[in-house]
Amino acid sequence: MAKHRQACFLWLVLLMWPKAAWAQTPIPIGPDFDQLFLTTQVALLEDSTHALTIREVVRVPFTLNNKASINLSFTLSYYWVKFRLYNPDSVSKPLLLEVENPHLNKLRLYTVKDGTIRPGPLTGDHFPFAQRPVRHPHFLFPLSLPPGTTTYYLWVDKHGEQLQIPLRLWRREAFEATTDRRFLLVGCMLGINCLYCIVSLLVFLFFRQKITFYYWLYTMFAALFLVAHTGLGFEYLWPEATWWASAARPTCAMGMYIFTLLFARRFFSFSAGHRFLDWFTRGLIGLFVLLLLVLWANNPALHVKDNYWYNPVYYSGEGLLIFMKVVNLTAFVFLLSLPLIGIYFYIRYRKVESLWFSLGNMTLLVGGLSVILVFAGYLPDNYITQNTPLLTNAIETIILSFLLANRFKNIYQQNALIAADLAEQRRQNAMQLLEGQVQERKRLSQELHDGLSLSIANIRLRLSLLADRLNGESREADVLVEDLGQVGQDVRQFSHALSPILLERHGLAEALDDLLFHTRLAHPGLTINFEHKEFSQENLPSVLQQSLYQIVLELINNIVRHAQATHTTIRLIRTGNELVLEVQDNGVGYEAGEEGGGIGLANIRSRADLFSATFRVVRLPEGMLHTLRVPVYTR
Repeated sequence: MAKHRQACFLWLVLLMWPKAAWAQTPIPIGPDFDQLFLTTQVALLEDSTHALTIREVVRVPFTLNNKASINLSFTLSYYWVKFRLYNPDSVSKPLLLEVENPHLNKLRLYTVKDGTIRPGPLTGDHFPFAQRPVRHPHFLFPLSLPPGTTTYYLWVDKHGEQLQIPLRLWRREAFEATTDRRFLLVGCMLGINCLYCIVSLLVFLFFRQKITFYYWLYTMFAALFLVAHTGLGFEYLWPEATWWASAARPTCAMGMYIFTLLFARRFFSFSAGHRFLDWFTRGLIGLFVLLLLVLWANNPALHVKDNYWYNPVYYSGEGLLIFMKVVNLTAFVFLLSLPLIGIYFYIRYRKVESLWFSLGNMTLLVGGLSVILVFAGYLPDNYITQNTPLLTNAIETIILSFLLANRFKNIYQQNALIAADLAEQRRQNAMQLLEGQVQERKRLSQELHDGLSLSIANIRLRLSLLADRLNGESREADVLVEDLGQVGQDVRQFSHALSPILLERHGLAEALDDLLFHTRLAHPGLTINFEHKEFSQENLPSVLQQSLYQIVLELINNIVRHAQATHTTIRLIRTGNELVLEVQDNGVGYEAGEEGGGIGLANIRSRADLFSATFRVVRLPEGMLHTLRVPVYTR
């Protein structure tokens, strides 16, 4: 009777048992099997007590997963995943179970066959990377599937955070053939971000500006976030730093957010008339800094708390769960605000760069929202959602880099315009000064010619009359008359040098003809040719003619005093938009250069600069060639 009651009770239990508990069918692993995403083929068990053992679990009913992915969102529980495999062949098959989430805290795979339980190694990012069964960014568990049906139980712990368990079953040869291709996109995106990180560092070291410093730190935290997000950082950069493995992503994400906000404040100058945006961004930055302090106060590296988060033994998880929800909510506000800020500045100032700023941060919004929605359980954790942050962050980095480069290009152009305006203003001031000097020369020359020269001539005439009355009895009077005549001649020459009368009356060519005529008389051993048949001096400013005259005078004096030349040719030609002056001699010459020729040539160069002219000095096999080219439109 007792046996009958036990049988009836067992039958009632089986009838009341949820269908999902016993409807799990084994997955056939035939000869054509390559890979399979495990979603609806698995059953789940939540352990909210954190106390179930594997021997208890094998006797507890599971619930079939009916979702497109194994995404359990925020949780404080441990979870068990059960799946069954069937090998129809008579030999064992080598398989690999891949958990495509590199951020699980603790996990262990159990194999149950014919009532025998075989536990696998305990692994997770709370333990050194070397503790993983296979060295890979994801968690890989080798399976040797014997003939018949085998049941597997995967225990996973990530309580206090978001839990996703993307599972894929591989034939080992298929995995080895495709693993390199799967990480090709990851490598390209990480390469782009690391490249821009290096470039932004060089830009900061070159310009030494706050905006470049913020941009460099943003790219650095973005690159570190992506390296940590893909699991490559734990494999290659910090395989022993378990205290950093779980804290890397939130730390780098908040660092990236902080320096993006600082970059935006500097880029748009929030402090200049945008007090609300300034205080809003300051508040977000302060909140992220506070969250970072809370995160690191619960990190085992600092030993601030005994029951710290990410403890390999046990931690409660309630505080961590609240913290992660606040981080995700704050990140959502940040990601949504940046594109709106760019749109606001475009509407207000109509600058295209504001739209590009919005577009760049819109890609960051897409990548960040994909991570948040996966965490919240609204999106499946698969290859697309895993790599969306990589792609969007690379696009945003490229857009912001071009935006920053365009900003510096605009600043450079503005500075170049300002420098050009200042140079033009200096040139105009120098031209006004030169014109003033020319007018002063004319006035002084006029006074010397009409005043002092006439007075000396009058005195010489009276002294000559006095010498005639002495009837040659005083030779000193005759000497005084000759000396005074020489003084008068010198005064006339000085007056003529200051402002030649012919230059005022007949123009540059006639004045130069007169100058060279007197030079030939004073130096009969020097032959001077003056070529100016095609020269036209129409509309040439008087200040330019005066300067050209002084330049020729300076060059002729240098030839007479230092060149020891016997022949000199002067050409004055006006063709098209240019006036060309050439002075060539066959003297001993000198070393040509920017600093060559002494004060005289330095004065010529400064005069040439005033008229936007070019002055070249070339040493010939015999003598020197001096060439001055002046734009004819110069005023």
